[in-house]
Amino acid sequence: MKPSRIQAVDHVNLEALPGVEEALRWFYGEIAELDDITESQSDTAVLRFRSERIEVRIRIVEQPAIDPVGYRVTIGVPNLDETAEQLLEAGSEIERISGLMWSDRRIATFDPAGHRVILKQHWATGPL
Repeated sequence: MKPSRIQAVDHVNLEALPGVEEALRWFYGEIAELDDITESQSDTAVLRFRSERIEVRIRIVEQPAIDPVGYRVTIGVPNLDETAEQLLEAGSEIERISGLMWSDRRIATFDPAGHRVILKQHWATGPL
């Protein structure tokens, strides 16, 4: 089985205000390139995005708990430079982070709900 591009021990549970659903679909679906598995006829307002067995779940609530300082999830993206360009074109602020090795480059940004997210180059041995 391929490893998940969502780097977390378990599913990531977030909250967001109503009205940002489409922007979240763009961020997690288009930018992070996760699979949108949201059930269209769901009774509860929860957006779900998956990579392999791990999901990012975003519950839509009137008073979301959002921590803008600590990051909630790291997601591997196929091309970090293209991802940075897409975010900048959309008007998003990014912070480039470099580790000791060239392959440890990352981007810190905020999703449309205000959660800090780290995007890093995904170095898979096979196709994504």
